[in-house]
Amino acid sequence: MRTNKSKRKASEDRKLQLVSSSTSFPFTEAYKALRTNLNFMAVANHYKKIIITSAIPEEGKSNVAINLAVSIAETHKRVLLIDTDLRKPFLHKYLHIGRKAAGLTAVLSGTAKFADARICYTDIGIDVLTAGVIPPNPAEMLGSATMEQLLIALEREYDYIIMDTPPVSVVTDAAVLGRFADGAILVIRQQHATIESAKQAQRNLESAGVKLIGAVFNDYDAKTTTKSSGYYYSKDYEYKTD
Repeated sequence: MRTNKSKRKASEDRKLQLVSSSTSFPFTEAYKALRTNLNFMAVANHYKKIIITSAIPEEGKSNVAINLAVSIAETHKRVLLIDTDLRKPFLHKYLHIGRKAAGLTAVLSGTAKFADARICYTDIGIDVLTAGVIPPNPAEMLGSATMEQLLIALEREYDYIIMDTPPVSVVTDAAVLGRFADGAILVIRQQHATIESAKQAQRNLESAGVKLIGAVFNDYDAKTTTKSSGYYYSKDYEYKTD
């Protein structure tokens, strides 16, 4: 196990805005609302292992995964954030972790123990397991019995396990891993993903038996959004689609 401190500004090239006391009120409240919704849902359902995915690349799913984990940890929950994007992992860049550090692939292949590979961020209260070395068979590793057994073991140690996965409409990894999760959250970026791509992502998850428990509308700008754009905010603050 390694102990580290997050760099609040993170790397400017990855454009990570980490939720903190210095971030804007709407930004902070958005993650508090997401956290509260998960807590309410957890009363009637068992939502502990959650995958964060998107329809297509560059919708901000990694950003959402990190900030959701941090927001949950603020309520004194034990939270583990895992980079399960074994094709184009980003969490190590956001958090300034060396690419060659032992990560998920090392744990799954048996060359490292989880206790040695995880990184504990003392200031933001989360543990992180990076993807590690990119393997030749990402989907097979994520869908393996070894992965399932690892999550079962980790479930006894953590209150929440947040997993950042590849876009579900691009590769099958999220759908494969979703079989071991309690549910999925779909990140949709305004002016980037289309309505049809979001619907296709939903169909891909549901066809694989993955429960879609919610969606995050990312990079939303209420001032510039109109009904003709496909998404708009109604007066009662519910998301609407044309």
